[in-house]
Amino acid sequence: MNKSAKKCRRTLLALILISAVPCHGEATFTDAVECDRTAIRIATRGEALWDYTVRGTGWRFPIAPPVVSLDGKEVTLRLAGVKSAGAPVTLPNGCREYAFGGPVDGEEGLNLRLVFRVADGDPVVRFRYEIESSRARHLTKPAGKDALTYLGVSLAGLPEASELRLSDWNGEYHCNLPLELPLDEQSFADGEQAIGPILMAGDASRQLLVAYEHGGLWGNNSFLRYRLAPDRTVRLEAVRGNYWDGEEIGLGKTYKTIWFELAVIKGNRDRLAGEYRAFVLRHLAVSPAARRPQIFYNTWNFQERNCFWNKKSFLADMTLDRMLREIDVAHRMGIDVFVLDTGWYEKAGDWQVNLKRFPDGMKQIKAKLDGYGMKLGLWFAPPAAALSSEMLKKHQDCVVTRGGKQPEPHEIWGTEKSVDCCMVSRFGPDFADKLIQLNRELGVTYFKWDAVQQEGECDDPGHGHGTAANSARERQDCFAFQLPQALTEIAERVSEAVPDAICDLDMTEGGRCFGLEYLSAGKFFVMNNGPYYNDYNLPLPPDKYSNIFVRPCAARGWICRAPLAYDRWIPSTLLLTHFLPDDPEASQIMNIGSLVLGQDGIWGDLLGVSDAGVARFGLILGKYKEVRDDMAAAAPEHRGQLGGAEVYEKLAPNGRGGVVLFGGAILYGSNRYITCRPAERRVWHTAGVRVTFDKEGRAIIDAISGETNIVFFGVN
Repeated sequence: MNKSAKKCRRTLLALILISAVPCHGEATFTDAVECDRTAIRIATRGEALWDYTVRGTGWRFPIAPPVVSLDGKEVTLRLAGVKSAGAPVTLPNGCREYAFGGPVDGEEGLNLRLVFRVADGDPVVRFRYEIESSRARHLTKPAGKDALTYLGVSLAGLPEASELRLSDWNGEYHCNLPLELPLDEQSFADGEQAIGPILMAGDASRQLLVAYEHGGLWGNNSFLRYRLAPDRTVRLEAVRGNYWDGEEIGLGKTYKTIWFELAVIKGNRDRLAGEYRAFVLRHLAVSPAARRPQIFYNTWNFQERNCFWNKKSFLADMTLDRMLREIDVAHRMGIDVFVLDTGWYEKAGDWQVNLKRFPDGMKQIKAKLDGYGMKLGLWFAPPAAALSSEMLKKHQDCVVTRGGKQPEPHEIWGTEKSVDCCMVSRFGPDFADKLIQLNRELGVTYFKWDAVQQEGECDDPGHGHGTAANSARERQDCFAFQLPQALTEIAERVSEAVPDAICDLDMTEGGRCFGLEYLSAGKFFVMNNGPYYNDYNLPLPPDKYSNIFVRPCAARGWICRAPLAYDRWIPSTLLLTHFLPDDPEASQIMNIGSLVLGQDGIWGDLLGVSDAGVARFGLILGKYKEVRDDMAAAAPEHRGQLGGAEVYEKLAPNGRGGVVLFGGAILYGSNRYITCRPAERRVWHTAGVRVTFDKEGRAIIDAISGETNIVFFGVN
């Protein structure tokens, strides 16, 4: 055990024995959690609930307690005393979880529990609150709106503030893209609102970050908001759906908030982004499986081509023979995870193998994948349950309702008609158990979830997101708020049973719950083909392919690389995007150069790729695999703009990683690029590149020919 962990344990033993109860109005702080860079102290009876300290600096940031409406009364959740709930728990990702609790000052029988997750070397603290009561109490909405303030923090002395929106749907690219907006002095003076989920403030020497883990639509449809005040205090408030009017606390019912994050670091905004990115990669999720960079192949693009170009059905070639032949090619190309998209199953809900398509129940497929060291992935529509499915028979009470009626059954990609069940109801955990069962039966470890919409989906009063006493709109809002939590809990349940499991949530359409909460358990399938013709008000072409960018052209690369804008804050390995393998060589190099930047996806007609093209993928992806862990960990450097000359540098501190240059990379009047960081001197690159080094060890890359140039550092 290291010194920091020993010190934490000594502190906890002391807290078990001591419960500080000072005189009313006087705040007493008790040391609670100490790490190598940060410390947390919990307060009793004061304006702060706890504070965050940066060790060795004297920087202290008090956090105001939650304020909630209980039985029509506004209650500030200050502690009258505090003690540890036991020794810290070490989690699979290396974090330690601490829990403390105590009675709420002036509220008999009401208790507040504080949970913190920390890791040495990481300035980001995750925390949440749990409200408990020894008697029945009720969350209320005196003005008909959510009345819950989660926290408050002062940004005084930190003049440069901004918010980072993560779920900002961009119609041009048909995907979510990050948007950073400044919060100037006037924003605070006018009491404006910020949506986040990430709020930042700093100066030349230090930076603060506060964030909430949720996911959903923003703007007027946000679920939470930061309220700015003229004195530069910020309070995080519930907006809609965070609870329902009359929701009970007590008698075994605990209200658990979503998770929040707080960090303070020495340095500038770039340093903050790098620290936060490392936190998301290493410590946000308990299970590390979804963080490992792997190369994914998905059958859907060929299924689309089969329909629109070959005039067959989507499922025509979802057969044992075709899949076995594709696996052979995928192995030669360097694929790690082979994903069968829709059509592999007999009926939704039961999710059993279609024995007409796979007479042996996929035994040959699994055997071949195992022989190649590859993993099996399958597609799911989580809410769907076929009309004759056993799943539906057991969950008739879980079917989605709107206005008291069940929507009409709908076809699931050429299979039996289905209805949707509520993922917030008891159906959700049972769906998780179905995935665990499939792992036991088929060995599947990658679960691709599609068609999970968030808004206006369910207003049933019996599913745990409101009662008959609440309006249909309020029940819909509570469903929408709880959906990211429910999906996260499903992914966590699967990961606990299957440590190598990856639950990938499809974000390729608007109205889905993109945000930090689900990233604490899984990853996102963030883009497939980009915009539709109707997005640009263009008529459909003769082949009736509704997406615009489906051919192996440079424009598709521009569109699909757009989500790399997240990579400054959210590692691109969590944002799966698929690129095309089609010949000719120039197109293949462009697509490979794009996917190795961390988006890591391939789909297309594998059997139509030339032997030379397959070998090309195998060679370059083999080199990439030598440094992909370094590239995933590396904070990105980006020069140029999409569609023009672009350079992406992903070099880790050890000098290993890669640089990709697009569009001839003619920047600053030349086709030379000098890396920002020193680079390892073992180099591999595509043809038409010359690499030398300056005296600081930085690589000098001269792209003497070609549209796309790939350089890896630290390969054999």
